[in-house]
Amino acid sequence: MENSFSEHSRTSSYENLLTENNDNLSKTAKNMFQKTRDYLSYELSSNVLDYELLDKMNLTVAKNIELMKKTSEDIVVTNEDLNQKFRDLEPLMKELEEIETTVNKLENAAYRLDAYTQKLEEKINEYVANKQQST
Repeated sequence: MENSFSEHSRTSSYENLLTENNDNLSKTAKNMFQKTRDYLSYELSSNVLDYELLDKMNLTVAKNIELMKKTSEDIVVTNEDLNQKFRDLEPLMKELEEIETTVNKLENAAYRLDAYTQKLEEKINEYVANKQQST
């Protein structure tokens, strides 16, 4: 009987050790799972924040692209208006070129007439001077 008592006391100490280890193991496991949960929660929340930031950036870029599209459409309309005005003015510009050509011809004729007039005046002055010397 004594033998069974000492076995019983050994088993009892072993059970106490197992219970202590189980409590310690349970606390350690609980702590590990808590830290793993915190880490995964942080990782997921940081990814969510990254996706929210990307979404905001995409919206901003989309607005800017829409603004650039509107601006480019306005530029196209303005360019078409300017081209139409240029086409409307083209006949008048041709007339102005013809008038400029005519004015240049008249200017050349006026220079030649002025040169001829100066030569004629010199000859008249010479003739008058000769006539006065003869008389």
